[in-house]
Amino acid sequence: MQFEDHDEAVEAYEQMDGNVFQGRLLHAIAASGKRENKLDEFALSKLPLKKQRQIQKKSEAPSSTFNWNALYMNPDAVMSSIAARLGMAKSEVFDPTSSDAGVKQAQAETHIIQETKSYFAANGVDLDAFASRDRGDTTILVKNFPYGTTAEELRKLFEETAKVLRVLMPPSGTIAIVELAQATQARAAFSSLAYRKFKDSILFLEKGPKNLFSGVPSKDQANTATAVETKLSTTELKNEAGQDVDTTTLFVRNLNFTTTQAQFSETFKPLDGFVSARIKTKTDPKQPGRVLSMGFGFLEFASKEQARAALAAMDGYTLEGHALVLKASHKGLDAAEERRKEDQSKRNRERKSKLIVKNLPFEATKKDVQNLFKSYGQLRAVRLPKKFDNSRKGYAFAEFMTPKEAENAMDALRNTHLLGRRLVIDYATVDAEDPEKEIARMQQKVGRQVNNIAMKKLTEGSDRRKVNIGNLEGEED
Repeated sequence: MQFEDHDEAVEAYEQMDGNVFQGRLLHAIAASGKRENKLDEFALSKLPLKKQRQIQKKSEAPSSTFNWNALYMNPDAVMSSIAARLGMAKSEVFDPTSSDAGVKQAQAETHIIQETKSYFAANGVDLDAFASRDRGDTTILVKNFPYGTTAEELRKLFEETAKVLRVLMPPSGTIAIVELAQATQARAAFSSLAYRKFKDSILFLEKGPKNLFSGVPSKDQANTATAVETKLSTTELKNEAGQDVDTTTLFVRNLNFTTTQAQFSETFKPLDGFVSARIKTKTDPKQPGRVLSMGFGFLEFASKEQARAALAAMDGYTLEGHALVLKASHKGLDAAEERRKEDQSKRNRERKSKLIVKNLPFEATKKDVQNLFKSYGQLRAVRLPKKFDNSRKGYAFAEFMTPKEAENAMDALRNTHLLGRRLVIDYATVDAEDPEKEIARMQQKVGRQVNNIAMKKLTEGSDRRKVNIGNLEGEED
């Protein structure tokens, strides 16, 4: 028992010690402070090294800023899940002696991760929250438990120290999210269960991201939010209409490229003061004589007041699936800006077909990378840079035929492990080259410049003297 007041505890002790309760003699003694199971350095050093590390990890887990890959999964559980679905033995699916065993493991993990994301999204989990560093107080990610563990088993495990609101476990059974009722209970559960032995494995726990669950607002909240949003939107339109529109021409962007000139004109023709509508076009380089929409256009009205009214009425209007964006036009600036954006977009499309794969295991081969990435599109090239001694540098380049294929590969493989290493994948620049070769070229260039400067000083920097060869005493002229 614990009392708030010291005197009350003493009084209870004096009154209850030695009393008989239901036929038994009560004996009350003063309790010691809460034990935290902490060992001093000397006592800790007496334990086996493995036990020392386990105790240190467990004690540091609640306050540690380190976190596992958010979607890390036990590799054995991944393969067991795949084998169970196929109705095969794990040894039939995964042969550890095979040369492409690591690639098969990575492919299986990628499949399970994609399925896990779909399951979480369908159950109200905001997948974008996993990219945030902010940690929540009541959700815990549970990992590394053996395949076959059920959600009910995890619920009972956490209910030993806390009230559990829900447990989400995907069909693969390789990861789970546990939501607890109170932050204090969540901290207690985390401290108690982190690195705890569970069946034939060790539990890995991680505090869930903040705002992990995308809550659905109540009807009253939704109505209030809508009213506020409407009020703000109206205010913004009035401000924009009253202050920014000082011209009779409006600039319209985000047009669907399939929208024709006739459709564009018909949409705005009913507006008061409408004069003309024109979509900006360019010549199709593949088919001379054919014009293509550039995705923006201009509207002309009879007066500034009518242009303001048109902007307030039509900004955000949906035409062929695209929400139009209207604003006051400064024709030259708008056209130049759109052309610049178009050129930048073209460069980005070219750049985004090539990926750089970092944290690649040094024992991974070119064939391993090809087999892993070819499932997501047609590869144009795969390159693994080497050092001067012919050893790997730990990264690779994978170039696809189209940007969409590269995007699919990056989205699918961003949380995948290959031979125990988590792959770090990003877009590479078009002219991404071997850094050491680039440095060598720069050094050679600088060396040539230094030599040229030195030669110039030798030929131009010294005084030139004319000597009369016929003068035996070599007198200077």
